[in-house]
Amino acid sequence: MALQKKLVIKSGVGRALLDTSKLECKFTLEPSERGWKIQLEGAGAEQAAVLERLVQEIHFFYYEDDKEQDIHKKWWLSDLSCPILSYDVPGDLLTIEVSQRVGFTVDSSEHGR
Repeated sequence: MALQKKLVIKSGVGRALLDTSKLECKFTLEPSERGWKIQLEGAGAEQAAVLERLVQEIHFFYYEDDKEQDIHKKWWLSDLSCPILSYDVPGDLLTIEVSQRVGFTVDSSEHGR
């Protein structure tokens, strides 16, 4: 089994707003001049509008899991002021920029053990 990656975006009260593994949308996460850039393909205009409205209170979590290797990594992506969001309607591409990424240990209870 290959390394599985997913991005989860949650509201300030912890409600999941977007989970790439459930939406099956593609995403990339890469370093940028500002810190980190996330690009989501296929999230849709409605979802982009919700995230834009809540931009000051959303949290981003990036996971890498390999069950065969028993590797579970998790990062919190945030911004010291406010994430920058932009949405390209024709390409259905949501771009989010944040200033920092902090890694932390994943509790095994999050993985159904």
